[in-house]
Amino acid sequence: MRQSDYLDILCNTADGVFITDAHKRVVRWNQGAEKILGIPESDTLHRSCYQVISGKAPGRGGPCGQDCAVHRSGVEGTPRGNFDLEAVHSSGRPVWINVTLLSSTGSESPLVTHILRDVTRDRRMEFALDRFLAELKSSGSNAAASCAGPAEGCGIQPPRQAGRPAFAALSAREFEVLTLLAEGLSTKALARKLDISHYTARNHIQNILVKLDLHSKAQAVSFAFKQGIL
Repeated sequence: MRQSDYLDILCNTADGVFITDAHKRVVRWNQGAEKILGIPESDTLHRSCYQVISGKAPGRGGPCGQDCAVHRSGVEGTPRGNFDLEAVHSSGRPVWINVTLLSSTGSESPLVTHILRDVTRDRRMEFALDRFLAELKSSGSNAAASCAGPAEGCGIQPPRQAGRPAFAALSAREFEVLTLLAEGLSTKALARKLDISHYTARNHIQNILVKLDLHSKAQAVSFAFKQGIL
């Protein structure tokens, strides 16, 4: 099989795929990668992959750079396990991708195939949960002090609704806002996502809290997770 045919097979998938040579130059970039990162193949070929991806791994500088240990292990035929990477979409917004490497070292020109999956939604949910737990921890002592006992309204509880789910009281737009809050978007980012003003976004959030008998965005996030509406 010719090498070009082999590369065609690797790229023929709905997942994002890009392939680099031993010098980290992109030689293939499929439509899946373009969909995830918003970058057409014509803007990637023969460029260094770290310049195209502009990625960083959590908690460190990231594997994207001239001295890329991840790419080097792929060239040597000992690719590492899959990992998450924070990259940059062509629009400038961050996007989280999970990366799996495949090595092709049987020729004089080794290639490294990167298989990409968009995990931005999962990451946002994790960040939202982390923020909620942090806020819950910081406000827990105050909540405990204000509650002499198991009184109604103490702690974070989903609102009580008779006969139908609590979130049924929300409009379609409010439900959308609640979902984005639970994904970790700030009020400003939420307004930008929905193409509405910051003031309108705040009004939607306030209406959600009133309708669900909640008192903070952290409680709204907790409610969304408990109701399983993500």
